[in-house]
Amino acid sequence: MDDLLNEGKSTKFMSTIDLKAGYHQVKVYEAGQEKTAFICPFGTYKFLRMPFGLRNAPATFQRLIDKFRSGLKDVFALSYLDDVIVLSENFDKHLADLRQVFERLSLFKLTANRNKCNFACNRVKYLGHYITEQGIEVDADKVSSVQKITEPTCVKEVQSYLQTCSWFRRYVPHFSEIARPLSDLTKKNTTWTWGEPERKAFESLKRMLISPPVLSQPDGNKPFIIRTDASSMLWVQS
Repeated sequence: MDDLLNEGKSTKFMSTIDLKAGYHQVKVYEAGQEKTAFICPFGTYKFLRMPFGLRNAPATFQRLIDKFRSGLKDVFALSYLDDVIVLSENFDKHLADLRQVFERLSLFKLTANRNKCNFACNRVKYLGHYITEQGIEVDADKVSSVQKITEPTCVKEVQSYLQTCSWFRRYVPHFSEIARPLSDLTKKNTTWTWGEPERKAFESLKRMLISPPVLSQPDGNKPFIIRTDASSMLWVQS
């Protein structure tokens, strides 16, 4: 998912396409249908279409989507399972790109859910983030849920808080360093201590998420500045 977001670029026109019923659009080979069989009070049934819950279902569906996308020519489109996004520099190009996308969908007999599609927008929600002309933004609704979290009282609550905040780590510079006092609490054989360092880390993460930066894609026509970081400890392998 992170790789897809990193590939996303800032453009003026964006459309998101949701594929209806996802996995159910994929037929199950007749020889494999019996492996999906289940028994209920009304008898024994088997799936003719790929159901949700099969171990290989996500990988199988993603391979299909990758094959669908590989045939697009001069179209910038990203896809993660049943979520497809098309990005174009101008409206005419966007219409041409969408036409090609839907022709490919028709070829693969894939159906879109019209009620969940958005066309020719300058700001769309994709994979839990917002992609705009300026770059990638955090979802304000998700941030508001973090702001409501109270100070943890046990290791399990710290782990839950860190997992939630990790969703936004791309928006928080030096995330690992800021969160270290909390991360240390989750280490094995660590005695629970909630003091000033832990409280400061907890509040700092909240504060930095109130006004997170917009992440823009790099402009290859401008100069780059590279900053390096290193650990205070040096490991030497002979």
